Amino acid sequence: MKVKPEWSQRLLRKGVLVQETYKLFSDWDFTASPEENLERGLRGRQATEGWDEEVLATVRRRVRDFDLIKSLIVLAQRGMPVSDWRDCLRLWVGATEEPFHTFATGWLFDERAKGRVTVRSEDLVSVVDDVAGRRAGSPAPISAYSRIRAARDLLKTAVDLGLLEGGGPARSFSTVAMSDDVLVFYAQLIADLEGEPSRVPTSKLWRLAYLAPHDVQLTLLHLHQFRRLDYQAAGSLVQVSLPASSAEQFAMQVPL
Repeated sequence: MKVKPEWSQRLLRKGVLVQETYKLFSDWDFTASPEENLERGLRGRQATEGWDEEVLATVRRRVRDFDLIKSLIVLAQRGMPVSDWRDCLRLWVGATEEPFHTFATGWLFDERAKGRVTVRSEDLVSVVDDVAGRRAGSPAPISAYSRIRAARDLLKTAVDLGLLEGGGPARSFSTVAMSDDVLVFYAQLIADLEGEPSRVPTSKLWRLAYLAPHDVQLTLLHLHQFRRLDYQAAGSLVQVSLPASSAEQFAMQVPL
Protein backbone atom coordinates (compact mmCIF):
# COMPACT_ATOMS: atom_id res chain seq x y z
CA MET A 1 0.00 0.00 0.00
CA LYS A 2 1.42 3.37 -1.04
CA VAL A 3 2.08 5.62 1.95
CA LYS A 4 1.09 9.28 1.69
CA PRO A 5 2.80 12.03 3.71
CA GLU A 6 0.63 13.80 6.27
CA TRP A 7 0.84 17.32 7.66
CA SER A 8 2.09 17.46 11.25
CA GLN A 9 3.08 20.76 12.79
CA ARG A 10 4.12 18.92 15.96
CA LEU A 11 6.66 16.71 14.20
CA LEU A 12 8.11 19.65 12.31
CA ARG A 13 8.28 21.94 15.34
CA LYS A 14 9.75 19.46 17.83
CA GLY A 15 12.31 18.14 15.36
CA VAL A 16 13.55 14.74 14.28
CA LEU A 17 15.21 13.93 17.64
CA VAL A 18 17.85 11.74 16.02
CA GLN A 19 19.86 10.84 19.11
CA GLU A 20 16.83 10.31 21.37
CA THR A 21 15.09 8.08 18.83
CA TYR A 22 18.22 6.09 18.01
CA LYS A 23 18.80 5.35 21.70
CA LEU A 24 15.14 4.40 22.17
CA PHE A 25 15.20 2.05 19.18
CA SER A 26 18.55 0.53 20.21
CA ASP A 27 17.00 -0.60 23.50
CA TRP A 28 13.61 -1.61 22.04
CA ASP A 29 11.97 -4.74 23.46
CA PHE A 30 9.70 -6.44 20.93
CA THR A 31 8.10 -8.52 23.68
CA ALA A 32 6.64 -5.28 25.13
CA SER A 33 4.09 -2.95 23.54
CA PRO A 34 5.18 0.21 21.70
CA GLU A 35 3.73 2.35 24.50
CA GLU A 36 5.64 0.39 27.14
CA ASN A 37 8.85 0.90 25.15
CA LEU A 38 8.17 4.61 24.79
CA GLU A 39 7.58 5.04 28.51
CA ARG A 40 10.59 2.97 29.52
CA GLY A 41 12.92 4.50 26.96
CA LEU A 42 11.93 8.17 27.14
CA ARG A 43 10.25 8.92 30.44
CA GLY A 44 12.51 10.86 32.82
CA ARG A 45 15.36 11.19 30.31
CA GLN A 46 14.98 14.91 29.54
CA ALA A 47 16.04 18.01 31.45
CA THR A 48 12.49 18.99 32.44
CA GLU A 49 9.20 17.19 32.89
CA GLY A 50 7.64 19.42 30.25
CA TRP A 51 10.21 18.49 27.61
CA ASP A 52 9.82 14.85 28.69
CA GLU A 53 6.17 15.01 27.67
CA GLU A 54 6.97 16.80 24.40
CA VAL A 55 9.53 14.18 23.36
CA LEU A 56 7.18 11.35 24.30
CA ALA A 57 4.28 12.84 22.33
CA THR A 58 6.47 13.55 19.31
CA VAL A 59 8.08 10.13 19.05
CA ARG A 60 4.72 8.46 19.75
CA ARG A 61 3.30 10.30 16.74
CA ARG A 62 6.27 9.37 14.56
CA VAL A 63 6.04 5.63 15.28
CA ARG A 64 2.31 5.27 14.81
CA ASP A 65 2.82 3.42 11.48
CA PHE A 66 4.60 0.79 13.52
CA ASP A 67 4.77 -2.05 10.97
CA LEU A 68 6.70 0.09 8.50
CA ILE A 69 8.99 1.84 10.98
CA LYS A 70 9.99 -1.48 12.56
CA SER A 71 12.82 -1.72 10.04
CA LEU A 72 14.44 1.38 11.57
CA ILE A 73 14.10 -0.14 15.03
CA VAL A 74 15.82 -3.34 13.88
CA LEU A 75 18.70 -1.40 12.29
CA ALA A 76 19.31 0.54 15.52
CA GLN A 77 18.98 -2.62 17.63
CA ARG A 78 21.57 -4.38 15.49
CA GLY A 79 24.05 -1.53 15.87
CA MET A 80 23.99 0.34 12.58
CA PRO A 81 26.19 3.45 13.09
CA VAL A 82 24.05 6.46 13.97
CA SER A 83 25.38 8.40 10.96
CA ASP A 84 24.10 5.70 8.60
CA TRP A 85 20.91 5.26 10.62
CA ARG A 86 20.19 8.98 10.33
CA ASP A 87 20.26 8.60 6.53
CA CYS A 88 17.63 5.87 6.87
CA LEU A 89 15.53 8.04 9.20
CA ARG A 90 15.68 10.82 6.60
CA LEU A 91 13.91 8.55 4.10
CA TRP A 92 11.16 7.81 6.63
CA VAL A 93 10.63 11.45 7.61
CA GLY A 94 10.79 12.63 4.00
CA ALA A 95 8.29 10.03 2.86
CA THR A 96 5.70 10.42 5.62
CA GLU A 97 5.78 13.97 6.99
CA GLU A 98 4.59 17.25 5.50
CA PRO A 99 5.73 19.91 4.87
CA PHE A 100 9.20 18.33 4.91
CA HIS A 101 8.26 15.88 2.14
CA THR A 102 7.32 18.60 -0.33
CA PHE A 103 10.25 20.77 0.70
CA ALA A 104 12.93 18.07 0.44
CA THR A 105 11.69 16.21 -2.65
CA GLY A 106 10.58 19.39 -4.43
CA TRP A 107 11.99 22.84 -3.67
CA LEU A 108 15.28 21.78 -2.06
CA PHE A 109 16.15 19.19 -4.71
CA ASP A 110 15.18 21.49 -7.56
CA GLU A 111 17.06 24.51 -6.23
CA ARG A 112 20.22 22.45 -5.74
CA ALA A 113 19.93 21.22 -9.33
CA LYS A 114 19.61 24.84 -10.50
CA GLY A 115 22.87 25.74 -8.79
CA ARG A 116 21.67 27.50 -5.65
CA VAL A 117 24.48 27.72 -3.10
CA THR A 118 22.81 28.70 0.19
CA VAL A 119 19.38 28.39 1.79
CA ARG A 120 17.83 30.77 4.33
CA SER A 121 14.65 30.28 6.34
CA GLU A 122 12.96 33.23 4.59
CA ASP A 123 13.36 31.36 1.30
CA LEU A 124 11.08 28.64 2.62
CA VAL A 125 7.97 30.59 3.66
CA SER A 126 6.47 30.07 0.20
CA VAL A 127 6.97 26.29 0.59
CA VAL A 128 5.07 26.37 3.90
CA ASP A 129 2.27 28.41 2.31
CA ASP A 130 1.99 25.98 -0.59
CA VAL A 131 1.77 22.83 1.54
CA ALA A 132 -0.49 24.44 4.15
CA GLY A 133 -2.86 25.55 1.41
CA ARG A 134 -3.21 21.97 0.13
CA ARG A 135 -3.99 20.29 3.44
CA ALA A 136 -6.94 17.93 3.41
CA GLY A 137 -10.25 18.94 4.95
CA SER A 138 -10.87 22.46 6.23
CA PRO A 139 -7.91 23.22 8.52
CA ALA A 140 -7.57 26.53 10.31
CA PRO A 141 -5.42 29.07 8.44
CA ILE A 142 -1.79 29.01 9.45
CA SER A 143 -0.80 32.14 11.36
CA ALA A 144 1.88 34.59 10.26
CA TYR A 145 4.11 33.50 13.16
CA SER A 146 3.56 29.82 12.37
CA ARG A 147 4.58 30.38 8.75
CA ILE A 148 7.91 31.88 9.80
CA ARG A 149 8.47 29.31 12.54
CA ALA A 150 7.72 26.43 10.15
CA ALA A 151 10.22 27.81 7.63
CA ARG A 152 12.89 27.89 10.35
CA ASP A 153 11.99 24.37 11.42
CA LEU A 154 12.28 23.10 7.83
CA LEU A 155 15.80 24.52 7.68
CA LYS A 156 16.74 22.90 10.99
CA THR A 157 15.26 19.54 9.99
CA ALA A 158 17.25 19.55 6.76
CA VAL A 159 20.42 20.20 8.78
CA ASP A 160 19.61 17.53 11.36
CA LEU A 161 19.01 14.98 8.58
CA GLY A 162 22.18 15.81 6.68
CA LEU A 163 20.79 17.60 3.62
CA LEU A 164 22.13 21.03 4.63
CA GLU A 165 25.08 22.08 6.77
CA GLY A 166 26.74 25.06 8.38
CA GLY A 167 25.84 27.63 11.01
CA GLY A 168 24.32 31.07 10.90
CA PRO A 169 21.29 32.17 8.90
CA ALA A 170 22.52 30.79 5.55
CA ARG A 171 23.06 27.04 5.19
CA SER A 172 24.83 25.27 2.37
CA PHE A 173 24.02 22.00 0.64
CA SER A 174 25.64 18.88 2.07
CA THR A 175 27.31 16.17 0.04
CA VAL A 176 25.22 13.06 0.69
CA ALA A 177 27.33 9.88 0.57
CA MET A 178 25.66 6.65 1.68
CA SER A 179 27.03 3.16 2.22
CA ASP A 180 25.86 0.26 0.07
CA ASP A 181 23.91 -1.13 3.03
CA VAL A 182 22.00 2.14 3.31
CA LEU A 183 21.41 2.31 -0.46
CA VAL A 184 19.91 -1.20 -0.47
CA PHE A 185 17.81 -0.26 2.54
CA TYR A 186 16.54 2.74 0.58
CA ALA A 187 15.51 0.44 -2.27
CA GLN A 188 13.76 -1.91 0.17
CA LEU A 189 11.92 0.78 2.11
CA ILE A 190 10.99 2.70 -1.05
CA ALA A 191 9.42 -0.52 -2.36
CA ASP A 192 7.43 -0.80 0.89
CA LEU A 193 6.39 2.86 0.87
CA GLU A 194 5.52 2.96 -2.84
CA GLY A 195 3.64 -0.32 -2.65
CA GLU A 196 5.72 -2.46 -5.04
CA PRO A 197 9.34 -2.98 -6.19
CA SER A 198 8.59 -1.92 -9.78
CA ARG A 199 8.27 1.69 -8.59
CA VAL A 200 11.73 1.78 -7.02
CA PRO A 201 13.69 3.05 -10.07
CA THR A 202 11.33 5.98 -10.72
CA SER A 203 10.41 6.98 -7.17
CA LYS A 204 10.94 10.62 -6.24
CA LEU A 205 11.89 9.45 -2.75
CA TRP A 206 15.45 9.01 -4.03
CA ARG A 207 15.57 12.80 -4.07
CA LEU A 208 15.98 12.53 -0.30
CA ALA A 209 19.54 11.44 -1.11
CA TYR A 210 19.91 14.07 -3.88
CA LEU A 211 19.69 11.31 -6.51
CA ALA A 212 18.19 12.27 -9.87
CA PRO A 213 16.80 9.52 -12.20
CA HIS A 214 20.16 9.03 -13.95
CA ASP A 215 21.91 8.78 -10.56
CA VAL A 216 19.36 6.18 -9.43
CA GLN A 217 20.08 4.06 -12.49
CA LEU A 218 23.81 4.21 -11.80
CA THR A 219 23.22 3.38 -8.13
CA LEU A 220 21.08 0.34 -8.95
CA LEU A 221 23.64 -0.80 -11.53
CA HIS A 222 26.40 -0.46 -8.94
CA LEU A 223 24.42 -2.50 -6.42
CA HIS A 224 23.70 -5.11 -9.12
CA GLN A 225 27.40 -5.40 -9.99
CA PHE A 226 28.21 -6.05 -6.34
CA ARG A 227 25.35 -8.59 -6.12
CA ARG A 228 23.40 -6.60 -3.56
CA LEU A 229 20.24 -6.75 -5.70
CA ASP A 230 19.24 -7.68 -9.26
CA TYR A 231 18.73 -4.83 -11.73
CA GLN A 232 17.85 -5.52 -15.35
CA ALA A 233 17.30 -2.76 -17.89
CA ALA A 234 16.53 -3.16 -21.59
CA GLY A 235 15.37 0.07 -23.18
CA SER A 236 12.26 1.20 -21.36
CA LEU A 237 11.86 -2.17 -19.63
CA VAL A 238 13.32 -2.17 -16.11
CA GLN A 239 13.12 -4.86 -13.46
CA VAL A 240 14.41 -4.79 -9.90
CA SER A 241 14.56 -7.85 -7.66
CA LEU A 242 15.35 -7.03 -4.04
CA PRO A 243 17.27 -9.25 -1.61
CA ALA A 244 14.45 -9.38 0.96
CA SER A 245 10.67 -9.35 1.02
CA SER A 246 10.53 -6.10 3.02
CA ALA A 247 12.72 -3.44 4.60
CA GLU A 248 12.25 -5.14 7.97
CA GLN A 249 13.46 -8.47 6.62
CA PHE A 250 16.46 -6.79 5.01
CA ALA A 251 17.29 -5.01 8.28
CA MET A 252 17.44 -8.40 9.98
CA GLN A 253 19.86 -9.70 7.35
CA VAL A 254 22.20 -6.77 6.71
CA PRO A 255 25.70 -7.49 8.09
CA LEU A 256 26.39 -4.68 10.57
